[in-house]
Amino acid sequence: MRSAAVPATDKMQVLGGLLRSWGHDADDFQVEEDHSPALADLFGMAGGVVIVRRRSTGEERLYATGIGSAWFGSLLMDLARGHFAPRGHPHGRA
Repeated sequence: MRSAAVPATDKMQVLGGLLRSWGHDADDFQVEEDHSPALADLFGMAGGVVIVRRRSTGEERLYATGIGSAWFGSLLMDLARGHFAPRGHPHGRA
């Protein structure tokens, strides 16, 4: 049901707040939603994919979306693991 979907601008505001709370510049991140059937079929999932990319480091992660998706929680875990940390940062990759 489309009427229950969260508008993209609201998602971006929430995501921006999340990134800032982890000490990141939200403007350094690009987020794309891809709902093409070809990409979903490639990964064997219903729904689509959210691609989160940090411009300054080139770090890119893909998260499955759709019914029952926990992509936002997966992004949180990746932030905690340092996947988007700046290079040279103790929790980032050198």
